[in-house]
Amino acid sequence: MLNPLRLFRNTRVGLALGSGGAKGMAHIGVIEYLQEMGIPIDMIAGSSIGAVIGALYCSGGLASFKNDLIKMSRKDLLGYFDPVFPTSGLLAGKEMMSLLFNYIPENTRIENFSIPLAVLATDYNTGRSVIFRSGNVHEAIRASISIPGVFTPVRFRSTHLIDGGVAAPLPVNVIRGMGAGLTIAVNLHPSIEKRKWNRNIKSAVKNKGITVDSRDIEILEEKKAPVDLSRGQTFQRGPGWFQSLERWIRPEKKARDDSTPNIFEVIGQTIDIMEYINTQMLLKYNTPTVLVEPEMAGVGTLDFTHSGKIIAEGRNACARVRGELSRKIKIWV
Repeated sequence: MLNPLRLFRNTRVGLALGSGGAKGMAHIGVIEYLQEMGIPIDMIAGSSIGAVIGALYCSGGLASFKNDLIKMSRKDLLGYFDPVFPTSGLLAGKEMMSLLFNYIPENTRIENFSIPLAVLATDYNTGRSVIFRSGNVHEAIRASISIPGVFTPVRFRSTHLIDGGVAAPLPVNVIRGMGAGLTIAVNLHPSIEKRKWNRNIKSAVKNKGITVDSRDIEILEEKKAPVDLSRGQTFQRGPGWFQSLERWIRPEKKARDDSTPNIFEVIGQTIDIMEYINTQMLLKYNTPTVLVEPEMAGVGTLDFTHSGKIIAEGRNACARVRGELSRKIKIWV
């Protein structure tokens, strides 16, 4: 039914995709659900994995990526890990980026997408958001996914860039600044196990960010010498390489009285706590038209082998707010 009031309102729909590692596969389910409802996506702003999924959607490669990802085994996933001598990160990230070349052409530029896209990274020195609206999309994404401690940062002008979710885990303000009148935000950190963190939220962080081009990005080159990080084994590719890497990421079953997390668990949980707190701050002062919150408890930063279930939860989260999507979005578009 035609809504005559839409003639007097900005009805452009903006989608803000939050950060969260493997949790971000829920973004795929959200996008599919919106498409099935007939809700257009006029622009996207994404941090970290949100930037990856946003770029895949804008390039038209999301469906192929989803189909391949669901089939991916743990061994396949670890094949895209490229450990380096850990001076500023454990992984170089080049192998992971090479995966995206299968779905987004290597020289694709952000400004050439028919759907406007903003990719967010964080300035390591100032903590401000760095917003890429132009330049090579792969370079921007590599900066945006630079999870502290996991991927090496990227050099940018006189500073370095790290994961976009550090400063802006849910870029609602960015998508609104791009011209969206109706905003849908996908929060991958609706909760953490220790809810008491919520009581520590006292004020909002005002972070306007700067809009830049990715041409000044330079990936930091780390030493590639084999390094002993797992029971005397090295990460040289060949016989035993996969087993040594898997033991590093997923140690052998722990003793019942030993709950000490491994390095990826420590980094992942620390980032989850940080992003949960920052997201609550951001939402207090940047309320989207509709907030979609998949239940991601128990999903680790690198749990991409559970992508099928995570994508399904993205759809479930939309189903839980379908009424809001209909009343606040669908009626206007």
